[in-house]
Amino acid sequence: MIGVGMALKRLVIAGIAACAMLLVASCTAGEKSPGSDIEAMDCVHFSRVVLMGFSVANPDYRMEYKLTPADECRRDSPPDNKPPSFSGSLMVKVGPRVVSGWPSDFPGMDIEFRQEPSGEIRTPHPGSWYLTELLNFFGGGDPGTENRQTIDLVKGLRPLKHIVHALVELREPLSEEEARKVHDIGIGEVVILSPGKGGKPIGWSFPYPGVIGGFDTYAGQKSVSRVREFQRWVSLLRPEDEPVLDELGLDLAELRDYAGKGRVYGFTIMNYPGVIKSLTKNPKVHSVRIIDVAPEVG
Repeated sequence: MIGVGMALKRLVIAGIAACAMLLVASCTAGEKSPGSDIEAMDCVHFSRVVLMGFSVANPDYRMEYKLTPADECRRDSPPDNKPPSFSGSLMVKVGPRVVSGWPSDFPGMDIEFRQEPSGEIRTPHPGSWYLTELLNFFGGGDPGTENRQTIDLVKGLRPLKHIVHALVELREPLSEEEARKVHDIGIGEVVILSPGKGGKPIGWSFPYPGVIGGFDTYAGQKSVSRVREFQRWVSLLRPEDEPVLDELGLDLAELRDYAGKGRVYGFTIMNYPGVIKSLTKNPKVHSVRIIDVAPEVG
């Protein structure tokens, strides 16, 4: 059995150094496309379906838009108000969802999301890391054992000297208003919007600010509902988007079902050890699993 000290050391290392190798091995892995009969999308719809769909399907990864897709789409727009030209390629920074400050600080690399002239879509297929494994077990495991392990791990941390990154599973799905009483999700965190069913659940992140897929993702940390953002995104999807969504591991009917329910199943949190420990005692929380730990900066 690994001692608490060794476990903490491994978690700190995971949050600081291990991600660079992971990205080289995973995000540049083999690309696929759903077929040659996909209707070519304009730039805004491409960013809405492909970029945002990738983020929803992979809550274990985060994305940073160096240019918001709206700006990227308009940069070559002709003066006669015709539809802007689109090269078929958008570059986005992608990296594991680890402890970090402002979103641009997270470890990652620039990845191409591309639509070929034939309509074929090429997207990265990120590999599995520790948060992926935790998400795959979302809804399972013994909460008593998980929470005891979490409490033991945070005991070895100084109260205001470390930031703990954890995955919280709620005892039952809640409305967003009820879930916010447990924890109000913030920058760099993600809300889980479906049960795992033996695989990764879908999630909605707190993204880099800007216009993504044709609408403002948020105006301020406290002012926008993440569930309503997700519902609005789903409402803009079309039946002809299904092949691309399927390639991303998403199902349009399921997305509409979860959007209609509008329930929160869990979330990630980055906070001090005492806050993490208190969540294990919350009657609305099923389990708290530590993802990684990093020293507090500043």
